[in-house]
Amino acid sequence: MNETYEQIIEFMEEHREIEFVFKNKPYAILSSKSGFILVCENRTQGRVFEQYEQMVHESRIDEKPFLELFKNGEITITAVF
Repeated sequence: MNETYEQIIEFMEEHREIEFVFKNKPYAILSSKSGFILVCENRTQGRVFEQYEQMVHESRIDEKPFLELFKNGEITITAVF
């Protein structure tokens, strides 16, 4: 998949699940009634974020925000549901 920054934000606004790979580990951003959750290998990584904007800016993978990793091409999106 070859998504743009705008598409990723649109997917989150639509509360869609985004699966991706970072350093050969499977991750997902999931939407729930409480908000957005980052998971890695089926384990929650950090807290639940009420807004997707918080999620993409405040969640950390290797101490970097999701959007920074995405913009730098370090994340490979594998599926969007």
